Amino acid sequence: MASDPTILAFDTSAAHCAAALLSGDRLLASHAEAMSRGQAERLLPLLEDMLDRAGLGWRDLDAIGVGTGPGNFTGIRIAVSAARGLALG
Repeated sequence: MASDPTILAFDTSAAHCAAALLSGDRLLASHAEAMSRGQAERLLPLLEDMLDRAGLGWRDLDAIGVGTGPGNFTGIRIAVSAARGLALG
């Protein structure tokens, strides 16, 4: 039987930077920070910290999920661009 997929999900579509790390239906880590600006600078360090705390690395991920709104265009673009870059390696 295959192991549960490890999923990293994040959202920057509003005045926050939020992320969750899941393995199947288990929540491994989550974090949310309210912020009116600065999501682009904060997102990747936040994700790296979550992975470190869970003892995982980028290559351990099976899927990436991203919030696509509703929300502001720039915030959505930040999250989608980050997800695309991470998926491409």
